[in-house]
Formats: sequence, C-alpha cells, structure tokens
Amino acid sequence: MLEVTGLAVDDAQQPLRDINLAVAAGEIVGIAGIDGNGQKQLAEALAGQRTLTQGSIRLEGNPIEKLNIARRRRLGLRYVTDDRLGEGTVATFPVSVNLLLKQIGEPPFWRRGIEQPEAIARHARQRIAEYDIRAPEFETPIGKLSGGNIQKALLARELDGPARVVIFAKPTHGLDVWNTRAVRERIRQSARGGMAVIVISTDLEELLELSHRIGVMSRGGIIGMVRNGPQARGRIGELMSGATL
Repeated sequence: MLEVTGLAVDDAQQPLRDINLAVAAGEIVGIAGIDGNGQKQLAEALAGQRTLTQGSIRLEGNPIEKLNIARRRRLGLRYVTDDRLGEGTVATFPVSVNLLLKQIGEPPFWRRGIEQPEAIARHARQRIAEYDIRAPEFETPIGKLSGGNIQKALLARELDGPARVVIFAKPTHGLDVWNTRAVRERIRQSARGGMAVIVISTDLEELLELSHRIGVMSRGGIIGMVRNGPQARGRIGELMSGATL
C-alpha cells in the first residue's frame, strides 16, 4: 500500500536520513522513539508538507513524492496531526467548517464559490453523530470543545471519503481515558477497513496495544523494526537504549 525508499529531508533541528518503510493494507505500523528524533519531520514529509532531498514515496505502486498535499489527500493519504488547535483546526471556525477544512471551495459544499449551508449542515450532523463529537451545536467554534472532541472531529474529517493511508501523530496525547479508548478503537477500525496505518507515539504501551510492527526512530533514521509479540517490549527497549548511548 505505502512504500518509502531512501527518504531524506533537510531540517535544521533533525534531518531525516535513508528512511525505508513499508505498510500494507490492514496493517498498523507504530513509530517509537524519544520525541525530537525526526518523527514529526517524517509525518510531514509523507503528508507532503516537506520536500524530499532524495528517496521515493509510493502509494499503491504509484510515485507521490512530487505531489502536493491536496493531491496526496485526494489519492487517500491522510495525516492526523498532534497539533490539534494550531495546525489541525482553526479555533474560531465552527465545527461544521473545520470538518471540511481540507475541502474548502469544493462541491457539493461550495458551488461557484458560494457556500451551500444545507449541504454543510447535513455533513456536519452526520459526522458529529457518527464520531460522537460532543458539541452544543455544529456552529459552535471548535476551540470551545474539549481536547477529546477536537480530536474526534479531526478523525471524522481525515477518515472521511477515500482514505487509504492514515498517519496518526500522538493520537491520544493529553486525552482522558474514555476518549483515549475511543480514538484507539477508531485506529483499529481503520486497519480492519483495509487502510494502511502509521501511528507515531512516544507512548510505548499505546504502540504495543495497537501495532503489528513497531519501528524505532533515532537521530532522523529508523534504526530497527520489531514485530509485535511477547519479546517486542524487550527488543524495543534494547534499540532505544542503544540509541541514547
């Protein structure tokens, strides 16, 4: 489904070097590591927010590394950022518009540049009900919702339509127990539905709960890939310990 070969990205804080990664349909691959070792740069490079200095990204066999964010998204590559209010949403915009933030100006929600209120409202009601987003009304500014409900709105937006590959960055960071369970179940459902899933997290317990395989990132590279199982925790610990020496 998704194949990354020799990916490299320049970055003043943490450049990426020779990233090789493959994720199959229905598979969840976790990315572990101490924060700041290139996890965010990797997610942004895959999503189209950073230019590669070398390497390739293939989605279902087709090269996408030269495509922009919008074109990758239309092909089914989605990114659920960990920066919910700064990058993922516009706090002062209503929930209904944030659910369509990546489709502004597109039919059936806009026609000839004119907003279609009924279509937007209908879409918002459907997503709010399906994802159990607790909001007073769909016109409530999304910044007034709890972190858990903002995250559910992000999932409702990014998992909508022809999603094929989804990158989740710290998907449950800062959430309460109830919302953490709900988000993790959505991640499992995504994989069961045939999506290729990448979960980037500093919470090893989360990755062990969700992932089929777990890669360890250090200094801008993936230094090992471990298949989940009884020995996985120890092997990941060894890789992470070696990375900090």
